[in-house]
Amino acid sequence: MQKLKGWREVAARNEGVPLFRVFPNSVLEEIAETLPKNKEELLAIKGIKERKFEKYGEDILVIVNENPPLTVSGYLDLLNLNLQKQGARVKGEISSLDIRGGYLFFTLKDKNDGSALSCFMWASDYQMCGIAFEEGMEIIVEGYPKVYKPRGSLSFQVLSAELVGEGALKKAYEELKKKLEGEGLFAPERKKPISEFPQRIGLITSKTGAVIHDFLNNLGRRGYKISFFNSTVEGQAAVRDLISAVDYFKDKKLDVLVIIRGGGSLESLQAFNNENLVRKIADFGVPVICGIGHDKDVPLASLAADLMTSTPTAVAVALNKSWENALANVKIFERDLIYKYQEVFNQEQRLLENLIRRLKQHSEFVFKRFETVKNKLKDKLSEMGYSLKNIRGKFIYYLNQFLVDFQGGLDYLNNHLNNAKKQLESADPKRQLKLGYSIASASGKILRSVRQVEPGQGVDIRVADGKIKTRVESVD
Repeated sequence: MQKLKGWREVAARNEGVPLFRVFPNSVLEEIAETLPKNKEELLAIKGIKERKFEKYGEDILVIVNENPPLTVSGYLDLLNLNLQKQGARVKGEISSLDIRGGYLFFTLKDKNDGSALSCFMWASDYQMCGIAFEEGMEIIVEGYPKVYKPRGSLSFQVLSAELVGEGALKKAYEELKKKLEGEGLFAPERKKPISEFPQRIGLITSKTGAVIHDFLNNLGRRGYKISFFNSTVEGQAAVRDLISAVDYFKDKKLDVLVIIRGGGSLESLQAFNNENLVRKIADFGVPVICGIGHDKDVPLASLAADLMTSTPTAVAVALNKSWENALANVKIFERDLIYKYQEVFNQEQRLLENLIRRLKQHSEFVFKRFETVKNKLKDKLSEMGYSLKNIRGKFIYYLNQFLVDFQGGLDYLNNHLNNAKKQLESADPKRQLKLGYSIASASGKILRSVRQVEPGQGVDIRVADGKIKTRVESVD
């Protein structure tokens, strides 16, 4: 089974495919158990068909039925597979530095006993680490051992490198900071303003730890749409992850890109002082906010960002600021609207009371006139008993006079009533209701503040064509 697995690893690597694309474990287990001796027996195993046999059959039959010696190349492939599992971080001084077009060689020496380790590094990995190698420089490299097959020599495949010691880190930090400042990378005029109401947020940080939870808990519910990219954020090894994360968001529709991590020493924050990462942040298409805690020196990534805060929580506060201001303005508008409505309502109510008072006065005037005419009529009728000859003429006269006066009083009253009606209709609250307003009341009192009601309390809402009975679910 071990031989079959070793062969499968080499075959998968040569083809650039996952192991199961060659054969899954279940097939290898059945081969190891049945030990097929020929093509027919091999094809009888589930998962092996003619095409698979043409590709791998002869190799499998040799492994199962014989124990031939490995070729030098095959053995070195198997050896490198196992060596790759021996990855480590190694500290030493650079010597014999040879930088070529696409790669570089150097020796890493132990300053205590002179032990030496030959190292190989691709130019792309060298540029990614952001350090200019010099002989005598003490560094920490991360990678794995590997045998170079054409010469059979062992070397250490370096994936990343970082400086050793606070002094060296500080010196490199200051030199890079001065260089980027000279290019204007940190200039205020380069900063892009954060949009007033950001919603689409790209978030780069580690999915483990308290930082992401603190950020999300303080962000609040504002309808944010967060796209997350999980990245390591510790040490120089995080550079590759962080650059990949920034590149991932380059073509995404965002309002702002957020990069956060907790506090740390200059050594632990080395990834955020990498020149490649700093330039990508400075050139990013939308505003970038960096919330990276630090003991003393501000990470260069934060200086290049469009907005720099000291903690992830402060980033959340900055994103919430415009939303909270808008909410405060809405509350002010709401208060002013209710005040203005109440003011107009009170004014119309006073006008209505004045109209009612005037109507009452005019009504009393009409009835007084009627009483006067009635008394005159009685007097004239009394006089009719003294003069039968003139009774018909006088009666008609006073009757006509009475009708004229009465009609005039009625016309006068009717005019006042019509005027009062028009003013009443213009001041009628129901007219306002037809325009889309409503009047909310609880326990017979008009509501002017959310403090007058509690959850569960009934509220009556008067609209143009009737009344709505409601119940309060919550008060905001």
